[in-house]
Amino acid sequence: MKKIYVLFTIVLGVCFISCGSAPKEEEVTPEAPVVEETVSEVIEEPEEVEENFEDDEVELIEEEVSIVDEDEEEYIRSTKDLSEEELVTKDEFAEDKAEILRIIKELQKVMEKEDVEDWLKYVDTASKNFYSNPVNIRKVNKKLPNKAIVLNGIGDYFKYVFIPSRKNREITEIRYISKTNTKAVQVNEDGSITRYYQFIKVNGKWYVQLDRV
Repeated sequence: MKKIYVLFTIVLGVCFISCGSAPKEEEVTPEAPVVEETVSEVIEEPEEVEENFEDDEVELIEEEVSIVDEDEEEYIRSTKDLSEEELVTKDEFAEDKAEILRIIKELQKVMEKEDVEDWLKYVDTASKNFYSNPVNIRKVNKKLPNKAIVLNGIGDYFKYVFIPSRKNREITEIRYISKTNTKAVQVNEDGSITRYYQFIKVNGKWYVQLDRV
């Protein structure tokens, strides 16, 4: 009986050890799914460059064209009364205009000083001879609208007639009468002109030609 008890105890102990020492299952943490990244290659095409003019460049081109047109129109206005035989070139016109306007600018200073002797240097010989004749002076005097003015010589003509009608005038263009005779004019707003000077070319030099009766 005692042997049976011992045997039963041994069997029971073996079962207990066997059941208690069974290994536990290891918890496995699932791995995150691997995501394959597909990289697509993007090729950027170069932007088309439009050839556009800036506004100021367009304005500059238009201005240059406008200047050329104005110069051409002035040349035609200034030379339209010339015959084909006397027609001046554009270069000759530009030189004549520049010289005449230069002389007028100097005459403005002379008129401010009322310097008769200096003024006479700009007057052509035929005009000086005409106004040195008392008969011609009297004829001119009678034509003056202001009857209070009395002309006794070319100096009085300069002071009382020439200066008042020309001082501080805006002379901008010339008009050819002939290749050696021109008018210096002011262009009015309505397109009409007012003549303030007449010039004659003598031996290649321009002189003021005075009005005669």
